[in-house]
Amino acid sequence: MYFRPRADDPRPLSERDTHRIPAMPENRLIADSRGRGWGGVYVSLAAERPWRARLASLPHDCLVYCLAGKARIERSVEGADARQALLKPRMFSIIPADRASEWSVSGTPDILLVYLHARLKAELLPGMAPADAALTPKVAQFDPLLEQLSLALLACLRRQVAADPAYAGQLARTAVMHLATRHAAVLADEDEGADAPPAAIRRAIDHIHACPAEPLSVERLAQLAGTSVSRLVAGFKAHTGSTPYQYLLRTRIEQAKAWLVSTDRSVADIALDVGFATPSHFAATFRRLAGVAPTVYRDGN
Repeated sequence: MYFRPRADDPRPLSERDTHRIPAMPENRLIADSRGRGWGGVYVSLAAERPWRARLASLPHDCLVYCLAGKARIERSVEGADARQALLKPRMFSIIPADRASEWSVSGTPDILLVYLHARLKAELLPGMAPADAALTPKVAQFDPLLEQLSLALLACLRRQVAADPAYAGQLARTAVMHLATRHAAVLADEDEGADAPPAAIRRAIDHIHACPAEPLSVERLAQLAGTSVSRLVAGFKAHTGSTPYQYLLRTRIEQAKAWLVSTDRSVADIALDVGFATPSHFAATFRRLAGVAPTVYRDGN
């Protein structure tokens, strides 16, 4: 029998409070946070294979982060239009609380699932009506802050440190607040928003995230985005605080961080796969942007 947890249940979240996607016959659980005392958040990492299922509604919001691999997604959520998308590394989907959904996944991605206990939303947003706190269902989106929070939770999952439960709880709270301010259903839908970048800048950003290793000049990026070089550069400065090249470098380094934490691939291989011509250039850029050498970052996470 399917167990439906209550939103006010004080117990820590566990696998029985989730959609149990890693337990599907097609998929393989790699690691999860059972028994870690994390309280308001449950995290699992799984190697997925093609699957199709109807997921019952839960009182807890779920973040779906693609760590590696690709998958063609077909998704429908109660009260929302059906969507199809290609899920790639560093992309997110959101399964909102209290809404059933149907999913078809065709591919072999490694997926990090982050379930946020409903009581966190009640604690952190006491004056917000439930309808206003509800999240928009999203599929195959980019969000740099959610990515960093997910990677930090993944790093906790891979180690055993006494402070991890408190740290994981703080990461979960930050995720809840960010979701409420950037992905709530009362805000504009996935493709709009008063503070969202113009369509051309969004296209350029999406291309960088989808193909970070691709050799890319600012002229080529402007062509792909359908705008001029001057407008592209000005738009990037306004909405990301950096030039397109700086943004590309940061994106490559963030991808490298994910692979350093989640795989045992050599630093040289990772350097080439994220688009650097030489390992030495990669190491110098990594140290400048991350503050430590790639090997030190791997050892510390």
